Amino acid sequence: MFGLLSGMYLCPPTREALEAWRSLLEEEAPAPLRGLRASILAVCGSAEPPLDDLLWEYTRLFLGPYRLPAPPWESVYTSPKRLLMQEAYDSVLEMYREAGLSIPDPKVHADHIGCELNFLAVLYEREESGKENAGRAAELAGRFLAEHLRIWVPAFSRDLEAAAKMDLYRELARATRDAVGSTK
Repeated sequence: MFGLLSGMYLCPPTREALEAWRSLLEEEAPAPLRGLRASILAVCGSAEPPLDDLLWEYTRLFLGPYRLPAPPWESVYTSPKRLLMQEAYDSVLEMYREAGLSIPDPKVHADHIGCELNFLAVLYEREESGKENAGRAAELAGRFLAEHLRIWVPAFSRDLEAAAKMDLYRELARATRDAVGSTK
């Protein structure tokens, strides 16, 4: 669930990406993803998926060049002046290091919603593996949810849902909020 959500924030909506998202949701989706699943299936099921419209919406919401209605960085939501690379950014990097992980792409900020959701996905994969560090991964995932995602995702998802003009991104906002709120 968190891997899919992460990919939808980090990858532009190309034909290949839409197909990958659809294939991940072919089976029954977990409750937080049901609306998103229906939206992706509707887009993929149309004779001509609105790729240009989806790409423009993705760009408008997450990249710019204009003021972003829902900035996808935790530090913007948690710093008093709504600035990038503030205290939350450093705290997130520290938790990644604690898990033995890093962000390989210097153009992607560690506190980007896609990175944070991917980090949670990795931690849950480690927990489910049952290997030696599974308990540590579960503890770190719980801390990360409490200290980071649950702090800023409610406001971010409200902003995204209000700003989105396309159903896919309104459902992405709802699914993100619900997934973060419903997890252990």
